[in-house]
Parts: sequence; C-alpha cells; structure tokens
Amino acid sequence: MIFTESQRLAKAFRDAMVDRPTHPMGRARVERGVVASPFSAASASETSAGIKFAKDVFAGTCGGITVTLLGHPFDTVKVLLQTQSSKNPVYSGAVDAASKVIKAEGVKGLYRGVTSPLAGQMFFRATLFFSYARAKEFVGVSPDDPLSYAKAGALAWFAGTFFESPIDLYKSQWQCQLIKAKADPKYVSPYKSVVDVVKESWRCSGIRGPYQAFHATMARNLPAGAVYFGVFENTKNAFAKTNADGKPTNAQIIMSGGIGGFFYWSLFYPIDVIKSALMTDAVDPAKRKFKGFTDAATKIYTSGGVRAFYRGLFPCLLRASPANAGMLFTVDYVRRLID
Repeated sequence: MIFTESQRLAKAFRDAMVDRPTHPMGRARVERGVVASPFSAASASETSAGIKFAKDVFAGTCGGITVTLLGHPFDTVKVLLQTQSSKNPVYSGAVDAASKVIKAEGVKGLYRGVTSPLAGQMFFRATLFFSYARAKEFVGVSPDDPLSYAKAGALAWFAGTFFESPIDLYKSQWQCQLIKAKADPKYVSPYKSVVDVVKESWRCSGIRGPYQAFHATMARNLPAGAVYFGVFENTKNAFAKTNADGKPTNAQIIMSGGIGGFFYWSLFYPIDVIKSALMTDAVDPAKRKFKGFTDAATKIYTSGGVRAFYRGLFPCLLRASPANAGMLFTVDYVRRLID
C-alpha cells in the first residue's frame, strides 16, 4: 500500500517536472541558427540542480513515511525496555511490553508520539538522502572502492544528525511518559502533548534544548551511518553483478536494506542505550540524573553490567531489517520512477 501510494505520488511529481519551460534568456535555439545566450549554461545548470534537489527530497520524504509507519511500534517497545528500572522492571521482555501497551491503550498505544517522528522523519530523511546524494558526488563513490560508500554515509549522517537529534529527543520524551505512568499509577505527566515537551525544553535551555544528548547521537551516527550505507550499497552492488542486466532486483534491494539496517543497530546498540538514557532524562538541567555521556555509561553499567547495554535489543533488531529495508527500497524505487 505504501509503495502504491509512493508510485502514484512519484508519477504526479515526475509529470510536473517534465518539459518545464526555462527562462527565455536561458533557452538555446540552435535549430534556428541563433547563438545560445551566455546565460543558457548557467540557467540549465541551475534548473538541473533544482530538479535534482527536488527529486532527492521527494524520495527521502517517502522513505521517512515508510520507516516511521513500519518501525514506530518496535521503537516504542525498544524505548520502554531501555528506560525502565533494572531493579523494578515494568516489563519482562518485548512481547510483555507490547502486550501491556496494547491492553492498556490498544494498538494506537504502540504509535504513541508518532506525530513528531512522522513529520520529523519526513524532513530528516529528505535531508539525509539529499545529503547522501551530494556526499556521493563529493567523495566520488565507485563499486571498485567499497569504502567510498562508507565515507559518503558518514558525511550524510553528520549533516542529518542536526535534524534527527531534536526529533528523537521529543519522541523519546513523550514515549517515556508511558513507562512512568505504568511504574507509578499515581504519576501525572507534565505534558499533554509533544508540543508541551518542545515548549518546556526551550524554556529550560533555549536553543540548546532541542539538542539534549546531541553528542551521544553524533557518536552513534557517524560510525553507524558509514556502516549502514556502506553495507547497503556494497551488498546491492554484489547482487547486481550476479544478474545478466547488471542491476539488482527489487527483492535484492530490499534484502540489502535489511542487512544494512541489521548491522547499523547490532554493532552500535550500546551507544543507542546511552543516548536514550540521556534523551529521556529531565529536560530541566537542574533535575537530570546524568552529567553526561561517560556518567550515563557508568551508571548504566552499575545498574546491570554489560547486559544493561543490550536491553531492548530484540525489538530493535525485529524493527531494523523490515523498517530499513522498506525505507531504502522506497527511496530507491521512487528515484527510479521519477528519473
């Protein structure tokens, strides 16, 4: 259903892009023997760059919708397991967490806080894939240089983190209200909506508010982004070599995306646990439990040893492959349609 809608939107977008008139000053008229305007090359270049930008943004937006709709329920369970108390856990595991949420709030409970990531992920993924397209041009990626895709991925995620970090913060803050209510029936959330979280973070810290745990997000995203795109592109290229036409099939693209997502999360999950702890800490600096990345890591280890860094890994990996496979396939598919 998601891909059918993406295909319809892509066709409409492509039709709008075809045969767009250029400014008369930039229109080459060689067929009439008229010498092209000196502005024609610049105008054509600007038009081409604008269309390229629009395509990257549109494809990335479709990918953001896909990854949010497929992955948010798993992400809700992951955050609940990551942030619950080790001494007095509310949930015994992923299935127990999902069951209790559904029993209390219905399926919509698994989509708690989805408004922020849905809107945010559309914007973030549009930025990410536009950055990745430009990073590939800058690095000069090539199938003969497997590491080139990893370099481009790290650059893209560096840029994307500035947009992802606030989105993740507000989503996590809103999700953790659910676990606090479960741990204490008398607990009353200070927030009525995600908007209240945004207002409070700005009130307490100003422009720094949305970037709570930014350093932890960057610590995860740079290496993880390199692995994510590196594994995806190189796996896709390996599949392509086995086909007569030299192109990967849709199934192979989906599989490549799933493998890339699996490596992204399985290798860097402990950093994500630290990031979640910092992001679900109080938005008011005076009320926070953790002083920073190292302090959070130390206290997490003290609370449960090495195992504490892998709480919520199972639902995360369940989410990683289908959500990322769906997202990367959507982006790739939409780009092929509008190209």
